[in-house]
Amino acid sequence: MRLHNFFIEEKIGDRSRIEISDSDLIHQWRQVFRLNTGAIVMLLDNSGFEYTAQFTTLNYLKAEFVIIEKRKNKFLPKKEIFLFQALIKTDKFEWILEKGTELGVSHFRPVITHRTVAKKLNLVRARKIVKESAEQSGRGTLPSLYEPMKLEELLSTYHFPYVAFDPSGKPWTHKDFETTNALGVLIGPEGGWSEQELTLLKDKKIPLISLGTQILRAETAAIAVSSLLLL
Repeated sequence: MRLHNFFIEEKIGDRSRIEISDSDLIHQWRQVFRLNTGAIVMLLDNSGFEYTAQFTTLNYLKAEFVIIEKRKNKFLPKKEIFLFQALIKTDKFEWILEKGTELGVSHFRPVITHRTVAKKLNLVRARKIVKESAEQSGRGTLPSLYEPMKLEELLSTYHFPYVAFDPSGKPWTHKDFETTNALGVLIGPEGGWSEQELTLLKDKKIPLISLGTQILRAETAAIAVSSLLLL
């Protein structure tokens, strides 16, 4: 039977025992999963390793574990993807975070564009969604999630290959990205990029790519692109 995965802040390393006093985790273990002393879970410390661990103590104050096995986590994305998604409605953006995490996106940066309606993101809630999705999908590391940034500032901050998706671009082909190990993926908002933004992208020599003749919602495009690059 597959073990439940839990990310913890404590670094385990080569220790044989560990104590955790995180109240949220303890509540989850005792009240949500109804675990008891003797139960076995998989602990993840965001190091890329996973630890099979058995509860030796579990009460409302603390949890103590003995580490049964340490091994390298097998979840390894094909590429390092920086998903720069224009801010859209909260529920749709959170869905992108959830599914992008499952697929193996390494970094998320919300982007503020001319047509962005939402200007803020609840990062505490968003990071919880990312964490839960990473646990569910068996990742050994958590993707990074950053504060929103304006498009112009973003393009001056990050210096690696970009690709932007827009219906006016050239058709998608796999061969264009076969040798790319790290890539910044730009997905526009509902309503698409403005003319000024398209001009900026072209001035920055960022290729525009089209996923086809059909019009995709922003959240559909984000997950379609992530799937094409990572699966």
